[in-house]
Amino acid sequence: MYCRYVRVLIVVLVLSVVACGPADPPQPGAKSGGSDAYDIAKLMASADAAKGKAFFMQCRACHSLEQGGKHMIGPNLYGVFGRKAGAAPGFSYSDAMLAADVVWTPETLDHWIEMPAKLIPGSRMVFVGIRNPQDRANLIAYLQAETGDTAGMSPEEAAPAGEMPQEP
Repeated sequence: MYCRYVRVLIVVLVLSVVACGPADPPQPGAKSGGSDAYDIAKLMASADAAKGKAFFMQCRACHSLEQGGKHMIGPNLYGVFGRKAGAAPGFSYSDAMLAADVVWTPETLDHWIEMPAKLIPGSRMVFVGIRNPQDRANLIAYLQAETGDTAGMSPEEAAPAGEMPQEP
């Protein structure tokens, strides 16, 4: 019986180490070498916001997306693109987030969603991250569609669902 528990413990420890990934992930903004290198702009060009919505289910326990929506455990994300980290009015941020020199763009959000603790050590966000770059791009595309980010969109894409833009 004792050997069985030892084997189970070893399996759990090995799986824990494997699940943690590499000891030193690349720094935000730096592309890793080899086959792991990717271009977030290219991934964003083919991103699927509908798939990103499924990933947002992990986020919605702490974040809302609606214009004028309430802050929850995390800040409301409406208008996040182009905003400095730690600057949503009315939310109580950690000192690390307030001191961060980060402006939220698809690129910085990609690194944040990949591993928040690596981009801004000391932040209070308790999320292990999403490893797959295409999954992150899909989530970012969903966030752009839902949080009022119209940069780079055609007038038809920027119009609220079901509405056509008015002629000037």
